[in-house]
Amino acid sequence: LPICTPDGAATVLDLEKQAAMLLAQAVPGAQDRIAVHGFCSDTRTAVHYYRLLDAGGRPTAAALARIGAAQARYSTRLGAALRHAGALAQAAPLERRAIIVVTDGEPSDVDAHDPRYLVDDAREAVLELRGRGVRVHCVALDAKAEPQLRAMFGFRGYRIVTNPAALPQALVRAYARTVL
Repeated sequence: LPICTPDGAATVLDLEKQAAMLLAQAVPGAQDRIAVHGFCSDTRTAVHYYRLLDAGGRPTAAALARIGAAQARYSTRLGAALRHAGALAQAAPLERRAIIVVTDGEPSDVDAHDPRYLVDDAREAVLELRGRGVRVHCVALDAKAEPQLRAMFGFRGYRIVTNPAALPQALVRAYARTVL
């Protein structure tokens, strides 16, 4: 069932959480280990990373409740979050490693005064991860952020979903593209 606000309208974050829950439940194989993580930042010294469903964990009611309870807070220091996710992916005993970023826009933080700094940092994190064999792909919900998305993820490293209701289907496609 869709997650909705009190007025009945689903927010972008609600759609992101719903898509993550659907993907976690749709991938049953022991070969495929899905993790759902979230993050936010409040300057470079306070990057918060949340492990809502760990890789290999079953999407239990408690895990789905953690995903459903996630809230939007602060800013988006994407490079730091990618590095953290990459370290967790590298530690997993798997042949194929992939990170799919779901975002509603471009990176930002209150202490980053140069608008290119966080884009460049995210691009460096993506390149580092790809150099280590981790596939990185982005599903974004803001077409206005395309120049930054291209700079961070490369020409074919992202997909923009203009209809937020189509996010679950786009996430499944991104998953298939990155792990197959």
